[in-house]
Amino acid sequence: MLPRIGRHAGDGHTGDWRARLIDISPPISESTPVWPGDTAFTRAVTSDLGGSDAVTINRITTTPHIGAHADAPAHTRIDGATIGSVPLEPYLGEALVVDMTGVDGAACIRPVEETVERLGGHLPQRLILRTYPKYPRKWDNDFAGVSPELTHWFADRGGVLIGIDGASFDPMDSKTMDGHHAASDRSVAILEGLCLDDVDEGYYELIALPLKFLDLDASPVRAVLRTLPSSPSTPTHAGEESS
Repeated sequence: MLPRIGRHAGDGHTGDWRARLIDISPPISESTPVWPGDTAFTRAVTSDLGGSDAVTINRITTTPHIGAHADAPAHTRIDGATIGSVPLEPYLGEALVVDMTGVDGAACIRPVEETVERLGGHLPQRLILRTYPKYPRKWDNDFAGVSPELTHWFADRGGVLIGIDGASFDPMDSKTMDGHHAASDRSVAILEGLCLDDVDEGYYELIALPLKFLDLDASPVRAVLRTLPSSPSTPTHAGEESS
């Protein structure tokens, strides 16, 4: 059961307020698209309750860059930190969701500034960028990345994490990976592949912790947004959970 959170003093509301969880992780199965040439998800049953075994056990093979996932600096830098050694604090805390579905090209600064101004001027340390009206169920070559200028601008203001619903911070034909390098240069954590269908702009608590793979360059995450009592948004995601 999610705890009830009392409303902030002075927000014009009284009584208790019940938090909601919004699952922003796409489902993972053998039909989940992965970067062309990367390792798709496969599953094999190694022990089966349907037979004579006492338990069911599966073996999976997949890229760590599947579904909602966190990239580590080691993804684009030989001497970069692996996902098992990155700090966890960026992946947990207040985040602002910004709708960029009408923006051409890489996610940029101006829509973030406009959203912050419209919602009262508060810019949290985590930024979630929605670029798709609906999350693609098949591979999309034309996903939007994140401009290095936005990453530097955000880091200058204390930002520690940027998440996006696209497959990568950098366009598919990038040879220099400028978006990833900007994030590594500024110690900004990267989330990619989020499913933000029906998530409204506004403030949430982000929970998206990577697994402690000691030597890997990335990790899948189970990313969720938790509604906040002071948020101007009223999420209506079909996958909301409350209790």
